[in-house]
Formats: sequence, C-alpha cells, structure tokens
Amino acid sequence: MTGRLKATPETWLFLALGSLAVLLAQLDSLSVSSQALVVVLAIAVVLTGLPHGALDPWVAWRAGLWRTPFGFAAFHVAYVALAVGVLALWQLAPGASLALFLAISAWHFGGDWQKELNVWARAVSGLALLALPAWAAPEEVSGIFALLSGEQGRVLAEWLGVAAPWLALAAAASALLALPRSPTAAVELGAVGALALLLPPLVFFLVYFCALHSPRHLRNAMQSADPGDRRRMMGVAVAYTVLTLVAAALVWPWLAGNLASAATLETHLVRIVFIGLAALTWPHMIVVMLSERRGGILS
Repeated sequence: MTGRLKATPETWLFLALGSLAVLLAQLDSLSVSSQALVVVLAIAVVLTGLPHGALDPWVAWRAGLWRTPFGFAAFHVAYVALAVGVLALWQLAPGASLALFLAISAWHFGGDWQKELNVWARAVSGLALLALPAWAAPEEVSGIFALLSGEQGRVLAEWLGVAAPWLALAAAASALLALPRSPTAAVELGAVGALALLLPPLVFFLVYFCALHSPRHLRNAMQSADPGDRRRMMGVAVAYTVLTLVAAALVWPWLAGNLASAATLETHLVRIVFIGLAALTWPHMIVVMLSERRGGILS
C-alpha cells in the first residue's frame, strides 16, 4: 500500500457525526418527529450548505468569468435566470426535473473525490450515495420524492432502489481501487455507504451534506486564497447566503402553490429545501466546471 490515511478536518467531522447518529439511531434517540427533523435539516443546510454556493461570484471572478461592472451584472443576471428557469421547469415537469436534479447531484457529489477517483468511479459513487437510501428505506424516500414530484417521484425512488445493489457493488470496487493511493477516500466511501444504509434518509443527507460535502468545498475555496482574500470571501458568503434566504422567502408561495391548503410545515420545508437546492445546483455546477477548465478552484 503506497498511500496512508491523511484525514482532513471534514473527514473526522463526518465520521464522528455519522457514528453519533448511528449510535443514537440504535438507541431510538433519533425517533423525533419528522417535522422537527426537516426543520433541523433546513437550518443545517442554511448554515453549512448555502455558504459554499454563495462563494460562486468570488469563484467566478477568480476564474476570470467576470472582471468589469458589466461582467458582474451579466454574471448575476445569468445565474438568477438559470435558477428561475429551473424553478419554472419544476412546475411544468416535476418528474423530469427531479430526475435531472438527481443526475447532476450524483455527478456533483462524486466530485468530493475528484483527485482520488476517475470520472466513472466518481459517477458511480455519486449515484450509489443517492440510491442506497432508496434501497434501505424505500417508503421514506418514496414519500419524499412524491412531495417533490408526485407519482413520478415514487417511480424514480423505485428505480433507484432496484439499481442500488449494483451501484453499491461498483462503488465498493471503486473504494478498493482507491485504497492503495488514498486510504482516506476509501474510508470515506465506505462510511458513506454504511451510513446510507443505517440512517434514516434525511438524517443521512444532513450528515453527508453538512459534515462532509459542504465543509470540503468551503475548505478548498479558502485554501486557494491568501489571508486578505479569505476575509473578503467570508463577507461574500454571508451576504449571498442572506440574499438566498430572502429569495427563498419570495418564492415559497410559488413553490407551495400547488399544495393543498392543509399541507404541513414539513411538506413546505421539504419542497423549499430540495427544490431550492436544485435551482441553485445548476448554476453552481456551471460555475464550478468553467472555473476548473480555467484552472480555478473547486467550490
């Protein structure tokens, strides 16, 4: 074995929080109401998830995607237009929108191991990350997907559940292949698979997204900047996170418009969190890909 375990701070955070969540689940201490869990998820996404995407204007500037006031304005117009387009498409074709969101999320999440895995291994690992909860807890995932896209969402959940065992085998093979050069990546992939099977789906997403994915991308961005830039980056992240929350409040009635008047807070929050993330993921991924092509940073 040529590699050795070089765990990053987010690796330890993910392993610690994941282990605690499994322990609490075994002790039935995670049997809180689903509404309370969704509220916790929404707060965690705001505090840890939004800031790494909120750095997109700074990432785009570093990559030379804009340099002038006109470029600044054009970047924001294009970013917002794409996000609004995703929201509009979701209203028109919720099933197709959810399928596209899952596909791009799998690709994006697989990027957490960009340096350790080849492109196919990353794609398979990202898909397995999404499919395993649908295999372990089919009713819960089906219910969540139905809130997002109706009966088409239930069909997507079933398909993921069917594909999950094969994706798990492929992801396990990827982890074994990565083991000699990056034991850390192998450990993380193994932990992701185990937690996806052992934890309730929303708890798993919270632990992975908020303890591993978002902190990793924030750390990558911060490490690429000098101390002066880091202070400005923090200001950018806070400012754009607040703007995103304001935008979410404005579109909330639109996203909830096709729900029954008796819809619960849980239903509203699930839709605003996941459809909102979908709207932001598309422009975020484009910024990341363009930045990478220009030799920029990962965000």
